[in-house]
Parts: sequence; C-alpha cells; structure tokens
Amino acid sequence: MLCTDLGVRVPGDKGASMHLMSITSAFAAVGHDVQLIGVAGHEAPPSTFSSALAETHLLAHPGRSEGLQRELNKLSFVEHVLEHCSPALQRFDPHVIYERLSLFGSAGRQLVETLPGTRHVLEVNALLAEEDAAWRGLHLAELATTVERSVLTDADLAVAVSAEVARKIRAAAPDAHCTVVENGAEVERFRHLPGRAEARRHLALPPEATIAAFIGALRPWHGVDIAINAVARTPLVHLAVAGDGPVRADLHDLANTLGVLDRVHFLGQRGHDDVVTCLAAADMALAPYPAIDGFSFSPLKLYEYLAAGTPVIASAIGQISAVLGNGRFGTLVPAGDTDALAAAMLRVPLDRACAERADLGRDHALTHHGWDDRARRIAELVEAADAMA
Repeated sequence: MLCTDLGVRVPGDKGASMHLMSITSAFAAVGHDVQLIGVAGHEAPPSTFSSALAETHLLAHPGRSEGLQRELNKLSFVEHVLEHCSPALQRFDPHVIYERLSLFGSAGRQLVETLPGTRHVLEVNALLAEEDAAWRGLHLAELATTVERSVLTDADLAVAVSAEVARKIRAAAPDAHCTVVENGAEVERFRHLPGRAEARRHLALPPEATIAAFIGALRPWHGVDIAINAVARTPLVHLAVAGDGPVRADLHDLANTLGVLDRVHFLGQRGHDDVVTCLAAADMALAPYPAIDGFSFSPLKLYEYLAAGTPVIASAIGQISAVLGNGRFGTLVPAGDTDALAAAMLRVPLDRACAERADLGRDHALTHHGWDDRARRIAELVEAADAMA
C-alpha cells in the first residue's frame, strides 16, 4: 500500500485518511501480507491497525504550505519516498504495489520498475490535476496533467471509485486498463449504535429537536451552504455539522446572516467513533451536493449514512442515485435545489416509509458495502489481470 498524498495522513480524521486506513486494514483482514508506505499523522496509528500489517513506514510531513511551494513539496515528497523506502520495498518484494493516486504521484510507477514481476494497481478517487486546477488553481498544471496521464496509462490496473471517474480516466488516458470498485464503510463500527438520547447528550445537541446531520469536510463542493439555506426555510429543524474545512467561517457567517445560527450546530472535526454517534443522534443525514458539471465523487459519508440506518436525503447526481437504489434506500432531490431539500427535511422525519427505506438501506450496507468485500473484489481483479497477462 502506497500513498504519497501529503493531505492523507496516517492516522487522520479526513475521509481520505479513513479510506486509506480502511482499505489497508481490509487487505490484511482478508489474508494478504501488507506493507504500508505513507505520510505520518500527528500521532501514532492505533496499535490494532499497525499490528495487523506486516510493515508500516510513515514519513514525516514537510509542513503546511500554499501555492507553488505546496506543489514543490509534493514533488519533493515523491523523491523522499523513493530515497527512503526503496530498500524496505525491495526486501518486502510485493506481488502488487497498490497506490492511491496523488498529485504528481509517480512513486509507484518508479518503484515497480525496480521489482520484476510486481504489478502496479492505481486507486483513483478523482483526477487530481483536473480537480486541483478547478478548485485551488495549479502553478504546475501542465506537469501535473502529464504525470497523471502517464501513470494511468502505465499502471497494470486503474481502480476507479465510480463509473464517472472511470469515464474521465478513459478520456484522459485512452490506453489505461480501468475498472470500477465503489467505496465502502467500516460497517462493523455501525452494527451497535448508541441510543438517540445518549448520542445527543454526548454531542450537547438539543434532546427534543428534529436534527439533520452532515458529516464531512467543509469544502465548497459539499453543499453545506445549501443545507443551511434549507434550514432557514424549515422552522424548528436543526442542522448538526460534524467536520471542519476552509469554508467553515463562511458557513458560520451564512447561518448568522440568515438568523439560524441557533439551529446550526458546528461540532468541529470528529473522530471515527463520533461519526457513529453523530448519525445515531440525527433524524436524517444529508448529502446536499450542488449541481456540479462532471460530478464523479463516491462519497464515503453516503455509505456511512446507510450503515447507520439514518434516513438519507441526497442530491440525485452522479453515483449517488445508484448507491441509494434510485430511491429504494433513501430520498433523492435535485442537486442544488434548496426548496426541494427543505421540503424533504420537513417530510422525511415524519414519513414511516422513509424509516423503512433506511432500515432496508442499513441491511444492504452492512451486507454489501464493507471494506473487506471491496478488498476481495480488487484482489480478484488483480488475479484476473495476471491471468490475462
């Protein structure tokens, strides 16, 4: 397992960190010897995580930076990994290097060239050169795009997390060998939930209110501003926001401007266990994405919402409709439609059919959306690729 993305630390509270640790643990759980090379978090990983792996090599983060320096740090970190981890990788002699695609991330391709017979499998959550250029701006955009297309083309297998990502891969790198394996959830965390009253006491949420929850990073494309505008149109409904990010201050100001700050509860960044508690406390869970051209996310939150059995209200965009069974497991609203979201937030907590859909979605998620299932599927695809080589 290899990840050179400086934004994905081990451990870390971001969804990407949870994803990396979850799929790494899953490969070990289904019987594979796993060596992890990645970016160190602010503390040591849990012993239960590290002890399940054959080896763990976590390199120090170079420090936060912005603009061109951020991009140069990412390039330097790839070289740092090659210099410091190549000997350990040579000794481990893996059958597969499974790498999470990162901006300027060519380490996996370079390492596999030194290991005859080793396969390079690239997990693709998004085309990051395109994503960063659109949302952050890139000084080295041409280089980022060139590296990304090259590693996608050269990889033995690119595993996209959604059909939409797969289409983007095929457009950017027509010769890439690409398949789709959706994201999942740590379903075992959700098998035993705290009671609603207990969960609300733990989070200091009002005990009798109707509460909608949002779990995740606070970034422009997550649509929390749409949810806050919907709260302004739904008297008595509260919104619990578990997460942090660059637009938190803007969201706080929006809630204040709309006069709903007393009904929007910013809970801050929460650990993995508190995600379960937040969802147990809620009457409904939101994925209120705006109408984004080329939407290709496979939101971890959606699988967690389902596993918790919390009624889901989500934008009908990209992969989300399929994950919710086109409405069989939750309520779909047009992306970016504040009025439709507000109407659903009033209806869902009172609708027995929505509760039944949530129960059905929970059963489906606990059975079919665990990370162990995803790890087995990826291993099968790698074996199939080997057989065809």
